[in-house]
Amino acid sequence: MKDEEKMLIEKENFISNDLCDFFIRFHNINSQYHTTHRNTSILDCEEHSSKENFAFKILIKKLSILVENSIKNTLINYSQIVKWPTGEHQDEHIDFDYHTATSVLYLNDEYEGGHTVVGNTIIKPKKGKIILFDGSKTKHRVLPITFGTRYTNATWYVNKTEDDIINDNR
Repeated sequence: MKDEEKMLIEKENFISNDLCDFFIRFHNINSQYHTTHRNTSILDCEEHSSKENFAFKILIKKLSILVENSIKNTLINYSQIVKWPTGEHQDEHIDFDYHTATSVLYLNDEYEGGHTVVGNTIIKPKKGKIILFDGSKTKHRVLPITFGTRYTNATWYVNKTEDDIINDNR
């Protein structure tokens, strides 16, 4: 196994279909909070998880548990819900070197294309499925969406600081 393919975790049914649908609806009705990157529409989760939004609290808790069980002393840096229209893709890249891990949670699968490629592995999107990998060391990309709209939750993680570990701040 090549170094770049050492860590790739796939977990189906990470969140329920109802939660997936909630996040898509939430993204679509809160356009005033969106930022854009090329043709994607991005909604930062941090702002909404700090409020009394139960669904975001569930998501952040489940993501935190997943990464803590997979990579010790790691916490969420930031998390986004991303809407990918037909024709959109992401070229092969690696993430910032300070990110210890990257996860992609598929919120829907009613589209064509849009597979994630991590190293040499092609991951077929499935609603509620999450993948976790070392995005700062493993080249990855998103194949073009050929029909429909793809929704994902993308999250990046960092190492806890000494203060985080001592005080369990995060």
